[in-house]
Amino acid sequence: MKTRNVKTAALAVAGFCLGISGYAQTTGPTASPGSLSFSYQVNATIPSPVKVTVSLPAASSSLPLSVTSVSSSPQGWLTVTPDSGHAPLALTVTVNPTGLAPGSYTGAITIDTTPGSKQPATVPVTLLITNPPSTMVLSPSSSTTNYSPPPSGSATPTLTFLYTTGTSAASPTSSELDVSSTGDIIPFNVTVGSGKGTSAASWIRVSSSSTQLPSLATSGSAFPGSSSPVYVTLDMATVATLDPGSYAGQITIAAVNAANGSWTVAVSLIVTAGPPVLKTMPGATSPIYPSQMSASPLIDAVITINGDNFFSTSVVTMQLGASQAVTLPSTLLSRKVLQATIKKDYLTPPITPAVYPATWVIAVTNPAPPNNPAQAPATATLTITDPSLPSITGVVNAASYLATSVWTGTGTNPVAAPNPLRSVSPREIVSIFGQNLGPSTVSTATPTATPPSTTLVYPTSWNGVQVAFTWVDPVTSTATTVLAPIIMTSLNQINVAVPKEIGSLVGTANPVATIQVTNGAAPPAGSTVTVVAEDPGIFTFAGLGQGPGAILNYDSSGVPTINSTKNAAGRGSAIAIFVTGMGELSDPTWANGAVLPSTGGAVKLADGTCRVDIDGQPAVVTYAGSSPGAVAGLVQVNAIVPPTARTGQAIVITVSIGATASARRSQPGVTFAVN
Repeated sequence: MKTRNVKTAALAVAGFCLGISGYAQTTGPTASPGSLSFSYQVNATIPSPVKVTVSLPAASSSLPLSVTSVSSSPQGWLTVTPDSGHAPLALTVTVNPTGLAPGSYTGAITIDTTPGSKQPATVPVTLLITNPPSTMVLSPSSSTTNYSPPPSGSATPTLTFLYTTGTSAASPTSSELDVSSTGDIIPFNVTVGSGKGTSAASWIRVSSSSTQLPSLATSGSAFPGSSSPVYVTLDMATVATLDPGSYAGQITIAAVNAANGSWTVAVSLIVTAGPPVLKTMPGATSPIYPSQMSASPLIDAVITINGDNFFSTSVVTMQLGASQAVTLPSTLLSRKVLQATIKKDYLTPPITPAVYPATWVIAVTNPAPPNNPAQAPATATLTITDPSLPSITGVVNAASYLATSVWTGTGTNPVAAPNPLRSVSPREIVSIFGQNLGPSTVSTATPTATPPSTTLVYPTSWNGVQVAFTWVDPVTSTATTVLAPIIMTSLNQINVAVPKEIGSLVGTANPVATIQVTNGAAPPAGSTVTVVAEDPGIFTFAGLGQGPGAILNYDSSGVPTINSTKNAAGRGSAIAIFVTGMGELSDPTWANGAVLPSTGGAVKLADGTCRVDIDGQPAVVTYAGSSPGAVAGLVQVNAIVPPTARTGQAIVITVSIGATASARRSQPGVTFAVN
């Protein structure tokens, strides 16, 4: 019995001891967090310390804790404080990467109880050291002269371009920026943008090679040890439209990976006004219109100046001889057209010199740019004539009020430089405009018959006014002068019928005639015109060559009525159109200015190619010739309204005449009513 009890007791003691031993192996410390990771970029701020809390189970919470080991490779960059204490024990873990090369480093912290638990807590520690990301380096090429480095306190360099209006290129024409990398290969994009407070800078262009077409964006890659070019140019088509002033834009060079950085480059464009240029328009004799006017105008005169390099800052002056120049109020219509107002007082006698004509110099001046302080003005002359003498300012078709009809021929239009851009045809009724052309009141000439003839003919002299057409005969090479029949005279307008004899010039190498108006004893006023076979124009009720045409409707009974919006012509009905400038009659024996009989005297046109288009559709022409009881030159054209024409109050109508090579058409904008 005793032996058994002793064994039993021994087993119990052994079991107790085994139990104690098993408890010690399962009650080691735990750490939170269980691992640590630090990151550090060279030359950046050292990572902040991290707290680790070590705890024990309740059964062993009274045991002391201690940091049994701190290992790292290389040794020294990992530090733990404090090195002992009781649970919960707060440890501060610090890393010091100073002196370490970029790479990945490991270490470990071991914490255990005293006595040891045989299950210490181990906290792995990782330290990752990296270099800063590679960045782009921007620099101008050795050939770039317009680069300004960033000013103090700024990171934005500037490229400055200069442009003078009227020139073909900016200075410089191109700038090269070189982009390189501090380490890795860096892909980048280049875009054009707007500068501060400006609209989109569409005048800037970029490209990555000298052969690439410049555009608003490009791309490239920056390499270490070498550079990639970015070419900055200007879109000259846009730059040429800019007014003088300063323009701001920018380009952005941005790495695809934002960590590699970006550059913003300001682009400045300074536009200065070049010297103004005066240009004479085709067919004109001066860049100024009018280039001649009479003294003592009733109202302020307006002149139009043609040229280029005109701006809102352009100044217009006029100067007579050595007298003080006078600045004229001006209006900029476009870069190529200026209008200036001359106060009537400037042109009112007494004028110095007192001898007419007086020649004023009209000058256009732009502000002198810094690079050309002696920039000269552009000048032209304005002639002021004696206010008591007649002068001609224009010759137009009396129906269309146009200087020439619409050319539709396939051949060469004779109404082009060097010939005058004003045209007339035989028997055409024309209006001559100017001043001091006739009496102060309108006077209509009265046709008379010279016995034994009973034909009424308009006079070639009326109220002291005569209009002479002079040209060089193409056969005899001698000067020929024929007086034109006068229909009406007034102070500023004369209506005449062009002499039929002038037709000898049609188709010749020099189809130019001179018109001279004589008013009493004053010297005649002159103007030149180009002679053509036909020069059609439709008369209008408004009298200005536009709007409702002078057209009669004919009903089924043949009774004519005036076409109007309230009395429209029916589709398929007949109408009569009144025109002039249709050339010679089939019977050329009728005298200049003859009034054709009201009955039995209808005379067709010599040219049988008369055509009428209504609403863009060809109409049937039943007659084209003289109008009974009207002066030769006033032509009546009868036509049928096409059944397919549209209806409306303003249907377009035109009259054409001439062979395919020499065809001419009446003015646009003439309408009539169709229902």
